[in-house]
Amino acid sequence: MKASPDFDLIRFLKAAAARRIRFLLIGRWAVAQHGAPVVTADYDFWVDPGHRQRFLELLADTFDAELPPRERWQQPLISAYVGPDKVDCFSPRRLVNEEGQELVFKEVYARSRRKRDAAAGLAFRIPSIDDLIALKKFTQGDPMKRARNLEDIRYLLTLKGDQSHG
Repeated sequence: MKASPDFDLIRFLKAAAARRIRFLLIGRWAVAQHGAPVVTADYDFWVDPGHRQRFLELLADTFDAELPPRERWQQPLISAYVGPDKVDCFSPRRLVNEEGQELVFKEVYARSRRKRDAAAGLAFRIPSIDDLIALKKFTQGDPMKRARNLEDIRYLLTLKGDQSHG
């Protein structure tokens, strides 16, 4: 079955849930789950390393994604393309950000929030606000990406402050 030319996030989330793939939606789409505007055309996922193969197979089989050759699928970062949309699959067991904070997938997953959309019939997980802030603190060679990450961090810190006073 050939996919539509664009990546359909809702369809993907449903298909990943049906295959019991363990992952977190990260990046700007995760920040958008906290109310920020979506101003990105790419999708970022942190995938349990043990589920990486199934995640990539889902992209290839169901979404007709352009992926690197299978022998490169063990790399910690795989970028796929579904039409014009970029889908990044991060799958290291642990990451260390530019401030030296260690993020371990199992721990971040345990602290994550389950988001539900009853109308769409789906549920998925996003990192806690603190973990999402830490995930945004990675050195970016592109000054525009770095600026967007700092903008997202400011938004999340404001949201975190509002929640602690509310």
